[in-house]
Amino acid sequence: MMRARLVALGLTTFVFAAPPSFAVQPSAPEPLISLDQEAGHSIRQILEAGTGAVARSNTEDLAALTAFYAAREDRPLWIEGNQLSLKARAAIAEISRAADWGLVPSAFTLPAAITEGGSDAELRTRLAEAEVTLSLAVLQYARHARGGRISHPAKELSSYLDRKPQLKDPTSVLEEIAAASEADAYLRDLHPKHPQFAKLRAALMKMRGSAEEAGNEDKQVRLPARGPALSLGTRHADVALLRQRLEVPAQANEGEPETDDLFDKALQDAVKAFQREAGLSADGIVGRATRTALNGDDPTSVTEASIIANMEQWRWMPEDLGRFHIAVNLPEYTIRVVRDGEVIHSERVITGKTSKQTPVFSDEMSTVVFHPFWGVPDSIKVNELLPSLARGGNALEKNNLRLQYKGRDVDPATIDWSQADIRRFHVYQPPGRGNVLGQVKFMFPNRHQVYMHDTPTQNLFNSTQRTYSHGCVRVRNPLRLAELVLAEDKDWDAGKVQGVVRSGPQNNHVNLTQKVPVHMTYFTVVAKEDGTLQSFPDVYGHEKRIRLALEGRFDQIARHRDHLAPVAYDRSRYAAAKKPAPEPITDLFSAIFGGF
Repeated sequence: MMRARLVALGLTTFVFAAPPSFAVQPSAPEPLISLDQEAGHSIRQILEAGTGAVARSNTEDLAALTAFYAAREDRPLWIEGNQLSLKARAAIAEISRAADWGLVPSAFTLPAAITEGGSDAELRTRLAEAEVTLSLAVLQYARHARGGRISHPAKELSSYLDRKPQLKDPTSVLEEIAAASEADAYLRDLHPKHPQFAKLRAALMKMRGSAEEAGNEDKQVRLPARGPALSLGTRHADVALLRQRLEVPAQANEGEPETDDLFDKALQDAVKAFQREAGLSADGIVGRATRTALNGDDPTSVTEASIIANMEQWRWMPEDLGRFHIAVNLPEYTIRVVRDGEVIHSERVITGKTSKQTPVFSDEMSTVVFHPFWGVPDSIKVNELLPSLARGGNALEKNNLRLQYKGRDVDPATIDWSQADIRRFHVYQPPGRGNVLGQVKFMFPNRHQVYMHDTPTQNLFNSTQRTYSHGCVRVRNPLRLAELVLAEDKDWDAGKVQGVVRSGPQNNHVNLTQKVPVHMTYFTVVAKEDGTLQSFPDVYGHEKRIRLALEGRFDQIARHRDHLAPVAYDRSRYAAAKKPAPEPITDLFSAIFGGF
């Protein structure tokens, strides 16, 4: 009966037999996820949490980092297995050497060595934190290497410092270093390529090496900075120190004890030898200058801080200065014309007064103007012409200045200067002998409204400190500058330039086909070809501002008023103006316009 039921159900007795040999095998195990891949999953959480190094990061850097890891599906850049990769270690080592480039190593938060121990989850978190920390350090290093320690010099230091750090987009930095075979080489390549930057860096390294060597030696004997002049026959306690400094032992005369405080002939000879080597007058007398040299104290010597401040300015310069360009170094009062990296012409210049500084910026020369008109700027109209006009003076006539309103000549005597706004009038000086711009001016339109030009006051070029102008740069031998510029652009020879000067029309504009880069710079320390340093006075105080900023002391920076602000005009100062006899103006041209 049972068998019949089984048959009816379509089943047979083999249903109870052993399973066939071709039974389905179990599925293969899921691929194992490595620890660095697991750490990658924690990166996004760390970025979103905004703690640790992330909390101290730049907003732009954080946004770039978030997008970078999202694009690579959170795969780590710096982690291999359960450790930092060789590439990561190379990047960490290079950032640790930031001081070699004038940067501050302590400014960068670097990941510590990853220790094992604890749970896998804890190790995964440590790996992810190290990954994010190093990426943020790389971005910060890139910003500092490109001058970003001072983000806006014109706003943070002075409006006369119109420079912008040459920053790289953080997204580009991440993509480029990820593709680079050597992370340390990539980081070094972020610094400026200008030869002067490299020379200043070499000088910095040498200075630090010399200081380290000096520190490893026995401390040098020093003389008191002040004291009597020491000379042959002098007996003084400082003489004993002098003997130690020059390593000249005391000598006893026959029958007498040694006296180390007596300045004898042997010591005099040693002093003279030292003076000759130090470039001093070898008179054998130890006065203030010799004391200073013996102590190694040179008040005019270049410091590390000065070198670093000048290196920082090179980080703000355009990467390409131009195959043919003009550079004016304001503290040096010197203009240079450079072709293919070689200086082909240099000359003295006059720059702005400390109260009316020549700004620091770069632009492009577009026009050379022969026999130019001079358009008086608003600052001179308001501050130096209007007071005379309001009192009935004749400053315009004495200095061959003309007045126009809406293109028509106007007699200044017919104007009520207690009511009229002089800024609405065009005041100009026509070409001719005595024109404040001389025979030629060089235009590179810029928001500072400054340019370079000739001047009739040639005697001022003989001064050591040449801060006389209202902001423009006056050039000695400007026709030679015109010859070089026009030879480069139009293949003119010197004869053609001279011909234009002799017989050319007034206000003759010669437009350049190829604009010439012009760089107004402020380098107080310059490295010469042999590596020695030459320093110049910090006449405008910009070096001091930069040094304070690099030290984080922004609150101690003396800021100028914004020279780009519109010139203010206080009508009330002249509301009660009367017209007495003309004021005695003897030489307004020299006092005011000669200094433009």
